[in-house]
Amino acid sequence: MSLCKRKPSELSGLAGALYVHVPVCLSKCRYCDFYSIPVSADQARRFVQAVRTELETCNPLLAKPLDSIYVGGGTPTALDGLLLGELLGALKPLADGQTEFTVEANPGTVDERKADVLAGAGVNRASLGAQSFHPDELRRLGRIHTPDQARQAVAVLRRAGVGNLSLDLMYALPGQTLETWIDSLRQALDLQPQHLSCYALSFEPGTPLHEDLAAGKVREMDEDLQRECYDAARRLTAEADLVQYEISNFARAGFACRHNLTYWRNEPYVGVGPAAASYLDGVRRTHAADISAYVEAILAGRPCPADSERLTGRYEMAETLMLALRLTAGVDRAAFAARFGSDPAEAFPRSFARYRSLGAVQLTPARITIAPDFLFVVNEVLADLLAEA
Repeated sequence: MSLCKRKPSELSGLAGALYVHVPVCLSKCRYCDFYSIPVSADQARRFVQAVRTELETCNPLLAKPLDSIYVGGGTPTALDGLLLGELLGALKPLADGQTEFTVEANPGTVDERKADVLAGAGVNRASLGAQSFHPDELRRLGRIHTPDQARQAVAVLRRAGVGNLSLDLMYALPGQTLETWIDSLRQALDLQPQHLSCYALSFEPGTPLHEDLAAGKVREMDEDLQRECYDAARRLTAEADLVQYEISNFARAGFACRHNLTYWRNEPYVGVGPAAASYLDGVRRTHAADISAYVEAILAGRPCPADSERLTGRYEMAETLMLALRLTAGVDRAAFAARFGSDPAEAFPRSFARYRSLGAVQLTPARITIAPDFLFVVNEVLADLLAEA
C-alpha cells in the first residue's frame, strides 16, 4: 500500500532516514564500482555484529520511528537467512507501520525463505536489480541471475507480503539495441512494479567494462541512440501510469522512493556500515570502504575511519539546488529562501539567466524546474551551478 510522509525530520535536528550498507556480493558485476566484496561466513557474522553495535551508537541521532530505512549494497540478500534476519531484526524497532523499509536484492538470491525473512522483519519494499530481460545482455554485465529469476523473485516477494516492488533497468549496454531495450522495458512493466528506475550504463574507471572499453573490446552506445532509449522509457512508463518524478525514476502515485527523496532534498540522513555516508548539521561523513577496518573499529568501541566535510555557504546552496533540480517538481523557491535566506535565481543569476534563455530552465513564482526536453542533458546545467558557486 502507499505510505504517507511524516513531518520533516530536520525540524527536530535528527535524521528521519537511515541507510545501511551491506558490502557483500556473491560476485562482482562488470560495471559496478560500489564497494562490495565476497566474504567468509565468519566475516559476515562479525559484520552483522558490528552493524548492530553501530546502530546502538547512532540511535540518539535518529528521529524514531524513522520515515525510511534503506538496506543496500552490495547484495544484502547474499547474506544467509539467519544473518539477514539478525541484521533486519536490529532495524525493526526503528520502524512502524508508516516507515518505508527497503532492501535491495539480486533476483538470483531471492527465494521463499529470504522473502519470508524480509516480510517477518517488517520490510515492505524491495528493490530488485533486474537490469535487463535479455540473457546475453545480463552475461555481458556479469549479472548472476536470469530473466526468469527476476520474474520469480517478484512473485515470491509478493506472496510473502512485500508488495511494494521497484525494478532497476539499464540502457546504453554494449550490444544493446533500441528494440531490445524496449522489450526489457515492456517485460518489466508487465510485472506491474510500483516503481521503476532506468539508468544509463556508466563505464567507471577500475571496472572490467571500463577496461574493455579502453581496449576497444566494446563501444559506448551512440548518444543519439541513448536519447532514444531514454525517451522510450519516459513514453512507456507514462503509458503504464508510472509518473516520472526524477531524472531516472518513475513511480505509481504515492510510491516515489521516500528514502531517495531525502537525498535529493538534501535532508538529514545517517549511514551505517563501511562506505556509508551520513549528512547531519551540514556535515557529510563517509566511512572508509574497508569492511575489516570497519568491523575492527566498531567492535573495539572506536569510531569507524571516515572522511568528513562541512558544507557551508554558496556550496551548500548549490548542492541543494543540484539535487533538487533532478526532481521533476524542481526547487520550491520559498522553502529554499527560508533555508538559505536567498531566492535561488538571485543567488545564481548567471546560470539561471543562461539556461532560461535556452529554454532549459522554467521559472514560476513558486518553483524552478528543468524543462522536460532537457532532462536528458541536465548534468550540464547542474555542473554550471556548481561552478558558479
